[in-house]
Order: sequence, then C-alpha cells, then structure tokens
Amino acid sequence: DIDYRRYLHEWTCLPDQNDVIQARKAYNLQSDLLYKSDLEWLRGIGWSPSESLEVQKVKKAGEILSERSYRQPPSTLKFTGILDSLDLVLAKNNAQQLSKRLYTEAWDNDKTNIHVMPDTPEITLAKSNSANISQKLYRQEWEEYKRKGYDLRADAIPIKAAKASRDIASMYKYTAAYRKQLGHHVGCRDIQDDPKMVWSMHVAKIQSDREYKKNFEKTKTKFNMPVDMLDILLAKKCQ
Repeated sequence: DIDYRRYLHEWTCLPDQNDVIQARKAYNLQSDLLYKSDLEWLRGIGWSPSESLEVQKVKKAGEILSERSYRQPPSTLKFTGILDSLDLVLAKNNAQQLSKRLYTEAWDNDKTNIHVMPDTPEITLAKSNSANISQKLYRQEWEEYKRKGYDLRADAIPIKAAKASRDIASMYKYTAAYRKQLGHHVGCRDIQDDPKMVWSMHVAKIQSDREYKKNFEKTKTKFNMPVDMLDILLAKKCQ
C-alpha cells in the first residue's frame, strides 16, 4: 500500500485564497438548495398586498379619476367675495330686472287700493262680450224649450216630407208594381201579343249572322251585264 499510494506532494489550501473564494461562489450559484432557500424561508409567512406597488398604483389612479374629488362643491373652497365688485353688482341688477315679483309689485298694490265702478264702459263691454260668447246663455232658450216639451202633428209638413222621402227610398215600394204584374201573364196566343218576346226576337235578328248575310246570299247568284258594254262590243268585233 505504501508503494501503491505515492503522494506527489503535500500542500496547504488557505480559505481566503482567491481561487477558493471563486470556487465557493460558483458552487453557491449552482446550488439548488441555496437557490430555493428564500422560498423555504417565505413558506408559512402571511403577506398583505395592501401596501404593494400595484395596489398603490390603483389607489392613485382612482383618486385621479374620481368624479367626486374632481368636482368639488364651491363651499369647500376658501373664497371671500367682494360685495361691490363689478360682476356681483351686475348680477344683482339683472336679478332685479328679471324678478317677476318686483315687476308686478306696483300692480299688485294698485289692485288692492283702486276701486272700479261697475257701470264704466269697459266693464259694460266686458259683460256684453261675456254674454255673447257664453255657451250657457246661447243654449238657455233651447234647454227651456226641451223641458216644456213640443207638439208635432201627423200632418205637419216635415212629417209628410219625411214620409214621402221614405216611400221614395223604400225598396218595397219600388218593386210593388213589379210584384203585382207577376202571375198575370200566364200565356200568350201569339208572339206579337207579348212585347218582351217581340223585343227579344228583334234583338236576336240584329245579332243573327244569317239575317245579316241574307240579302247578300240572294243577290250573289244574280248577275246583270248590259249589252253595250265595251268588252262585249270588242268581243263581237273580234268574232
């Protein structure tokens, strides 16, 4: 064993040597245990995100976009207005000019102090106009007449006119003469006795094609040629 193991030389490695320190750093970077040591240390420890960077950013953005903070009421702002400033004096004058109460104040006071006589021309004219346009007075006599009732005789002109118009417009009256004639003409001895049949025969002749061509059929077989026609004289000379 002594011959087998021959030590080349002996040396002493100091812990603060440069290569030792670099090697130790390289081993620490490659060590999985040291890489996960922070995670192992954080396990089981609670964490509140209320003070985290993302939460602070969201809070700041909410304050910037807040409509309530953006539109503050004027009462929250410290401001002291000058009573005799030009804008305030102008606003007061405009308010007084547009005030309905101040505009009608003099008229309201006069209404309680002035007394108008009831027989003045204006009051009399107003009463007459009111009576003219009153619907109650316009229909007063008609309402009283309806309450009294009325007597309309059967031989009155409007009643007779209404009856005559009804008879003219009545379909029963319009067809009464036709219904009386039904059944009277049971039969006729001859066609000439019935005017309707005569009229039907006349219409049939007018519409008949045979009657229309009757005279033509009679004359188409008859041919009359004068003896002194030019063609006949020429034919005789040629013979």
